[in-house]
Amino acid sequence: MQAKAILAFAFLAATVAFAQSKPTFDAASVKPQDPSVPRTGAKWRGGPGTNDPGRITYNHVEMRDLLMQAYGVGWDQIAGPKWVNDPSTDYSDSFAITATMPKDTTVEQFQLMLRNLLAERFHLVVHHETKGFPGYELTVAPGGSKLKESPEDNAVDTGRRGPMANDANGFPLRLPGSSGQGRSPRPGKRGMFLSSNRVSMAQFTQQLGMMINQSNAAEFHAVVPRVVDKTGLTGVYEFTLGFAGINILRGGPPDGAADAPDPGETGPTLFTALEKQLGLNLTKVKDVPVDMLVVDHVDKTPTEN
Repeated sequence: MQAKAILAFAFLAATVAFAQSKPTFDAASVKPQDPSVPRTGAKWRGGPGTNDPGRITYNHVEMRDLLMQAYGVGWDQIAGPKWVNDPSTDYSDSFAITATMPKDTTVEQFQLMLRNLLAERFHLVVHHETKGFPGYELTVAPGGSKLKESPEDNAVDTGRRGPMANDANGFPLRLPGSSGQGRSPRPGKRGMFLSSNRVSMAQFTQQLGMMINQSNAAEFHAVVPRVVDKTGLTGVYEFTLGFAGINILRGGPPDGAADAPDPGETGPTLFTALEKQLGLNLTKVKDVPVDMLVVDHVDKTPTEN
């Protein structure tokens, strides 16, 4: 009798462990997006870390978007069918998704829920491979770092929103706890700027790949170089970095190579700005190993709700 009780308990424990390893949304609806419905408002709404943590509402999201969210990868880390890597511009390859979950769901739990939803509704099967990407190492320049550590009282965002004041160089003064990037505020100039508050070197290097492409006026979907932090700097810093480049984060690809700004007129390249303004150097390396998400199978149409 005791042996049977032990076996029953073991079976129950295994069942609970399996259920916990396959977290799912409380409820979910997945539908192909109606291409005739125009895209309005935010593409993503809700989820962990937002003001509506117990519900997500996604409209006009593509499979590439969902894979990036579910696996925490960049678009250039996905290898899949053409409709995934290069979705149609008429929204015919996009989806409308709503789902609910406990309000205390963590980001990691949410990602697992989304992965399981994709496996269930799209029969998604993936595996991982390592691929070398163009890369750089970020180091401290010979003259030393010029970074200023951010005071602890800047860790809390005041919540105030609205027009921002500018510093002596015309760059916006960011709110405590916030960071941002955009065009140079100087009239007639087409440079870029990065204004940050309380940023670690690990966070900064994650942004540098896109900034390198901006400085080089790369095309919108060019491979993003990976940057490895070799500075040894462990603090949290506040700074403003100004450099010449094209804003490819929002406006799509530049009109062409001729549209690239002349650094002599608009400001220094990113490489020069890093050394002169922050005391940091970018050195090109042969490649940086990057985890690739390879799509073995995914249905183009989800199963019905």
